[in-house]
Amino acid sequence: MVALGFSIYPEKHSLDKSLAYIERLAQYGAKRMFISLLQFSEESQSIIDLYRRIIACANDKGIEVVADISPDFIANNNWTGQIISKAKDIGLAGVRLDEALPLDEIVSLTHNAYNLKIELNSSTDKQLLLDLIDAGANIENLICCHNFYPHEFTGLSRAHFMDMSRFYHEHRLVSSVFVSSHTATEGPWPVTEGLPTLEELRHVPIWVQAEVLKATGFFDNIIISNQFIDEEELAILAETLHRKELVLEYETSLSLTDVEQQILDFHHVYRGDISDYVIRSTWPRVHYASEAIPPRNHEKNVQRGTIMIDNDLYTRYKGELQIALKTFSVSEKTNQVGQLTAESLLILDFMKPEQSFFLRKKSYTKLH
Repeated sequence: MVALGFSIYPEKHSLDKSLAYIERLAQYGAKRMFISLLQFSEESQSIIDLYRRIIACANDKGIEVVADISPDFIANNNWTGQIISKAKDIGLAGVRLDEALPLDEIVSLTHNAYNLKIELNSSTDKQLLLDLIDAGANIENLICCHNFYPHEFTGLSRAHFMDMSRFYHEHRLVSSVFVSSHTATEGPWPVTEGLPTLEELRHVPIWVQAEVLKATGFFDNIIISNQFIDEEELAILAETLHRKELVLEYETSLSLTDVEQQILDFHHVYRGDISDYVIRSTWPRVHYASEAIPPRNHEKNVQRGTIMIDNDLYTRYKGELQIALKTFSVSEKTNQVGQLTAESLLILDFMKPEQSFFLRKKSYTKLH
């Protein structure tokens, strides 16, 4: 199961508001908190004291905290040569290197006595990890996290995102990624155009963002990048992350038979011997082998996302559910029973064989 994470930027708000926010996220099972220290250009004891209290509150609730730091922050805030001791002093579980430090320094940081984690930026560089391994870094103390992107159209492309994410996953680093709340507006910088990692997720509902990232299989933590998410959207995200199975939403204008509806509501598994044309869910044909599924009279052309059920005319295939992956024509032996929503087509792009999924009829209540 992918863990829930969140971000907090407390310096413009009361301590009580920040602590209450941490309490709310803890109630929904959050296990990871992200803070950014990049915005502080000079050392401030009051800021450090504020963060120490906030980090202590998170730690008390079983939430690990990782702080984003940079060479400029280190130099301007008297952390040079003291990164581990400074981080340990304020209660951090790790530090994220938004920009790389000299290789030998990172290697040394990974061999710290507290097993404090050194988090690499997984949006930008593969070679650094390879160099660290060759140089003898303690890989047990290396983790990774993508960037988020406040400026619209600057988030990662799908090809680059998948390439980088797969690389770090294959090297078995605990990996994190950001989703953008639509009810939260604040990040560490003034720009408020959303804070996703993957650009194509910037404007889609948060549950779709989470399903896409779950479908990749690459991430241990999904972190809300902006604050303060409202409770309705938070509940939707937490439920999505808690569920191992993916959910795809569909629409239909048909009056479905009871058996067709039961097949749609079935716990589906994407069959492993994949086709270019369809995702196959074959277990329903076993469960409903003795049930009647009369043929329907309808247009035989299907498009990407069309949901189909084989009818009585298909004999041994009767009851099999399929989702079209491209445009083609079907015979009278297959009933078209619904169409995936545009948002769920995005999830479909990332699905892999053997993944479990449910189909959910679209509700016209707002889903963040």
